[in-house]
Amino acid sequence: MKTKVTETKFKSAIGRAGQLFSKVACLGVVTLICSSASAQNLVVSGYGCGGCETFNDVARGEIYQFTLDGGQIIFASGLIDPRDLASDSLGNLFVVDYGSSGQVGNAAIYKIAPNGTRTTFASGLSYSSDLTVHSGNLFVADYDHGIIYQYKQTGPPAIFASGLYHPVGPVFNTVGNLFVADNSIGNIYQGSIYEYKPDGSRVTFAVLDPFDRPADLAFDRMGNLLMADLGGNIYKYAPNGVRTTFGSVPNSAQSLACDSAGNLYVVDAGDVNGKGNALYKFTPQGTRSTFAQGNALGETFSHVAFEDAVCCQ
Repeated sequence: MKTKVTETKFKSAIGRAGQLFSKVACLGVVTLICSSASAQNLVVSGYGCGGCETFNDVARGEIYQFTLDGGQIIFASGLIDPRDLASDSLGNLFVVDYGSSGQVGNAAIYKIAPNGTRTTFASGLSYSSDLTVHSGNLFVADYDHGIIYQYKQTGPPAIFASGLYHPVGPVFNTVGNLFVADNSIGNIYQGSIYEYKPDGSRVTFAVLDPFDRPADLAFDRMGNLLMADLGGNIYKYAPNGVRTTFGSVPNSAQSLACDSAGNLYVVDAGDVNGKGNALYKFTPQGTRSTFAQGNALGETFSHVAFEDAVCCQ
């Protein structure tokens, strides 16, 4: 789905489609959490300057924290261009930030402790990189280099998978297999969703339609794989790979996260001018409602995750 068109046509208004540790799942598989719903908070990366983007490396990036009843605070500030988010079982939040928006090799992953202390976890990554965590390890899909890195608690990163074109939305299922969407190469090849076993062996889970622009993946409580498409649709893949349309947002579906009750939260990046940027909530049956309007709040939303990745993986 996300070919280089994502970085050009959508980058300035959407702020890339992509995301690190916090890919937990609606089901305990992906980018969501499996703790009690009453204790869950959403974290959303974005900008706190009336919808502006980053200019001259000015630190305008923020991370917002929402309670599920809509309450909001600023959880972290002083970032440049924050994108994908993830959280570990200790409540540490990981975020990909770009020192110079869109520049290859200029992305860093920050670790933010529950008390707000921020440290650099990794640096020198590409624009853009998506994140997920499994069994205490961080997996990073490097969009520009087509590599999935595995970070253990100590030591340098290892290459878990390579030979991809533009991987996005890595997420694990309940048996420990990693799913990732790989964007098509221009107009020559269709993109695919690949499934990796723990030993790194790969099979093709699904072949995407030629015009798909995948941005993120997540699992629901029934084991269905959800895919956000920059064209605005959210697709659902049954365990056997059969695809249906789960729902849609008005502009561009960019980031997914599920709560423990099975509700899906979707960032709509807005149109090419950023208008319509919002966070939507879908019930398990697909009914959509507006959870927060970025433009109305003087903010721009980029990626969404849940704060605690205490999960049933």
